[in-house]
Amino acid sequence: MILYHGSNVSFRKVLLSKCSPHKDFGRGFYLSDSYDVAFRMARRTAKQRGGRKCILVYEVDEAALRKLSNRKFAQPGNRSWAKFVLANRNPRMKATDHNRDNRYDWILGPIADDGLAFLFKMYERGYYTLNEVLRKMQFRKKLTTQYSFHTPRAVSLLKLKEVRYV
Repeated sequence: MILYHGSNVSFRKVLLSKCSPHKDFGRGFYLSDSYDVAFRMARRTAKQRGGRKCILVYEVDEAALRKLSNRKFAQPGNRSWAKFVLANRNPRMKATDHNRDNRYDWILGPIADDGLAFLFKMYERGYYTLNEVLRKMQFRKKLTTQYSFHTPRAVSLLKLKEVRYV
């Protein structure tokens, strides 16, 4: 399987310690199976932080990946995905279902884009109930998929094939 990571810098080794802790699925290295999604992320990151837009192309052994602990989510609109993302993004939120402790080697699921991030903020501030957030999510266009790698064991399966400057 080929996966893409959009960035403002190229690198040879993935360092989980440099990854932001409060992402959709917790601290991890995020990739997409969509080149276009990686391109948009590279453009966005370079605009925000400077640097040179690039896409890192990885190959992953799917058979080896399936042997690791994982969690998979379908399209958003379901309560378990929303609560999981909320718990990972907000470390103060009391929740038992999260990946703040990297209990999963890797996770597959929809990207909570800026529109969903806004809905989550409204929920956290008490403006929407979780049911209202879920109802509003149903009217959003289909979201793209992300893969997140959370442990050294999972990251070791990523084989950098090339860096494309875009």
